[in-house]
Amino acid sequence: MIKNAFLSIKKNIGKTIVLFILMCVIANLVIAGLSIQSATSKSMDQVRTSLGNEVTYSYNMKSMMRGREKGEALDSAIQSITVEMANQLKELQYVDHYNYTVNVSVSSDDIDPVKTSESEDDSTTKRQMPQGNQPRMLDQNDFTVVGNTTMAYISEFTKGNYVLKSGRLLTEKDEKTKNCIIETNLATDNDLKVGSTFKVTATHDDEEISETLKVVGIYEVETTDQMGGMMSNRQNPMNQIYTSLQTAQKLNNSTTNISSAIYYLDDPEHIEKFKELAESKNIIDFETFTLDANDQIYQRSISSLENMESFATIFLWVVIITGSFILCLILILTLRSRFYEFGVFLSLGESKIKIIFQQFIEIGIIFSLAFALSLTTGKMVSNVMSAMLESSQNNKEEMVMEIKDDDQTGIQGNKRFDKNDIFDKAMQAPTNENLDVSLTTETIIQLAEITGLICIASIILPSIYVLRLSPREILIKKEG
Repeated sequence: MIKNAFLSIKKNIGKTIVLFILMCVIANLVIAGLSIQSATSKSMDQVRTSLGNEVTYSYNMKSMMRGREKGEALDSAIQSITVEMANQLKELQYVDHYNYTVNVSVSSDDIDPVKTSESEDDSTTKRQMPQGNQPRMLDQNDFTVVGNTTMAYISEFTKGNYVLKSGRLLTEKDEKTKNCIIETNLATDNDLKVGSTFKVTATHDDEEISETLKVVGIYEVETTDQMGGMMSNRQNPMNQIYTSLQTAQKLNNSTTNISSAIYYLDDPEHIEKFKELAESKNIIDFETFTLDANDQIYQRSISSLENMESFATIFLWVVIITGSFILCLILILTLRSRFYEFGVFLSLGESKIKIIFQQFIEIGIIFSLAFALSLTTGKMVSNVMSAMLESSQNNKEEMVMEIKDDDQTGIQGNKRFDKNDIFDKAMQAPTNENLDVSLTTETIIQLAEITGLICIASIILPSIYVLRLSPREILIKKEG
């Protein structure tokens, strides 16, 4: 049978070439579908990872605005988060670390702020303004004290937006100290260095609370999203003063309340499970408070990827069904031209099963060659898919930039691949290893399984017709 199979392949060279090309095309289409699935899966992981593993426990402002009475002040409607409430969540499964935060607006007679604008009056001038019938200033403080349990996990520092220049960051060991971290411009403007001290003051119901802080670290703002929306000096990130949680609570005149609590989970994929666990234990009143994990951004980003994943699945089924159908047609035409050959074999006592098995050997040989070639061309297909995915990831940030004149350069924010781009990408490995969807052992096995099933189906279906006929009937149909 094996010898007959090789002779048949050699004799029907035209059919062999057609089957070889068709199988290569089918295999590469299957690789494309598998690559899309792998790409979307990795991209979803990338999106979730890029958003981080942080879950913030804070006040639900939307709920508050709906429940606020007409004319009611915001500070009267807002309910504070207590340390006791936050501690219940830190004990839940999936929580690796946590950080409690208190933000307090303060002023200082010892240092001057980094001014937001030339028109910004200093705090001394504001405090000396006559009160009488003058309208009360909306913002009389130039600084924001940001108290934390620890600074080890603050995203601005871990992402490199803020960089420590001298000294150190605060840890849990600084809980009972007056140590602080300030920005380098604030330090330079006021001739402060590590070891310097200055006093800050917070006012609550005409009562002043003062603390003398000691500088133990100086950081620099490398990049920030806050500059564009700043309205006052205290909103300037360069005027933020980081202290221990306890110090900020004292300035806030409350040792029990916090502004928010951030929980750092062991894996970004556990965010939904963590939120469901908190809800099931009735720890949080979700009508008043919220657990925010940038889910809205995630859901917007993930919906298109899920659609792409569904498209990849449909695409694979179309390839499987269409590929099987086309192969069946080709093999049916081939079998009709070989009726006389089959009739002779059957007349000589050859079993129908062996004849069908010979077809499996012939297709198996052609499939093996096509499969080997597709691993090479499939690598190129995978590289293109990786490059497209990587470009898509990069363009998510670029799309917010202005679109330049497209008369000469075209749209810059959403660059398309031309023919040369596709060829170049096909010959290059992806630069982002996290989004590399190149062929793996698992993908190769899946490819072999899918294309193998297509070949088996395309042989069995036409062979059913041969199995139904007797040798005499087959010989009669030799001219068919």
